[in-house]
Amino acid sequence: MIILQIVGWFGFSCVLMSFIEHQVHSRLMHRRTGAFKKAFEAHAIFHHKHYSKIFSDEPVPDGEDQEIRLTVRKAPIKAIPFAAAIALVSWQGALIFVMVVCLHHWIWNKIHLEMHKPEQRGFSKWPVYKFLARYHWLHHRYPDKNFNVVFPLADYILGTCAKPNKADLQAMQLQLEPQPQPLPLPRDPVAK
Repeated sequence: MIILQIVGWFGFSCVLMSFIEHQVHSRLMHRRTGAFKKAFEAHAIFHHKHYSKIFSDEPVPDGEDQEIRLTVRKAPIKAIPFAAAIALVSWQGALIFVMVVCLHHWIWNKIHLEMHKPEQRGFSKWPVYKFLARYHWLHHRYPDKNFNVVFPLADYILGTCAKPNKADLQAMQLQLEPQPQPLPLPRDPVAK
């Protein structure tokens, strides 16, 4: 019984986090609103402008990637309003929700950084990562679509899921699939 409850609260929390991610991304990061003006500028202006022509570029040192990272240590604080409401029904559900928010932020940081600053981490070859990278690539192509990065369920339910056309698929393949590097030409032993 307890295992079933844990699985149920975990599933509920993932679905709720998908909708929260969607609403924060679409309403706070893509709309200029008073208290969240800084988030809008960092995301919609800086991040989207930087990655509008090229989806990924060179890896960067730690600390220089703020516009594409979430703060995991602040995740429990962000979760408090929802966790408090869930706690009225189940303290276990509230705890699981806080853990899912932390997990979401941690996964976001890993995959979003790999999408834009690829280092060929082990998970970058996984089918689920490749799906999410293509899905997020479409968000940069169509900024009013594909707001979810980690749990894309809300985009499908709310009708904000972009469908790639033939040109999108070709551009995606060029930008997301590793291109074979040409072999270096042998050096001429006589040349100086």
